[in-house]
Amino acid sequence: MLLDLIDLSKLRRGIVYGLLMALCLILQNMIVSRITLFGVRALLIPALVAGVGLFEGGVWGGVLGLAAGYFTDAGYSGTVILFTVLLPAVGFFCGALGKFMLHKGFVSYLFLTFLALAVIAFCQMFRFLFMASDDTLQFLHLYLDGNTAWPVLRTGLLQTAWSLALSVPIYFPCKFIAARPMGR
Repeated sequence: MLLDLIDLSKLRRGIVYGLLMALCLILQNMIVSRITLFGVRALLIPALVAGVGLFEGGVWGGVLGLAAGYFTDAGYSGTVILFTVLLPAVGFFCGALGKFMLHKGFVSYLFLTFLALAVIAFCQMFRFLFMASDDTLQFLHLYLDGNTAWPVLRTGLLQTAWSLALSVPIYFPCKFIAARPMGR
């Protein structure tokens, strides 16, 4: 009787996406975080959330984004609620764009992942661009020839590009799981 109230196919799909999220978190925190390219580290989780939002819809993307954001914030010491707030919004908007405006293909996935990574990079560097303390500004002026915005913007652009390059393999499991029937 209780099992009649539970949609087992959605439960199975949620478990599979949860396992994929756990795998991406392990890869991001243990392997990819140790590989730096020009001093930046890549993010994998926004690509996963964008993929789930694109293929499954805004609700799935938002829920997975909330769980992934919580665990991503727990893994980084400098963020308190940044990913917990941003990733559900990314998942929801990717799902809405995928449902009403975009084709569910590789180019759309890359476009949405790029937008998600760019928004996250901007939010990460917001405090350095607009709310820097006097000590930070003096340091930047002294050591960076007075151009305070370019090093921060360069870091954001490199993080976005490096993360976008590593997000390509995440497309395939997201598309495979979304296309596969999970039971009744």
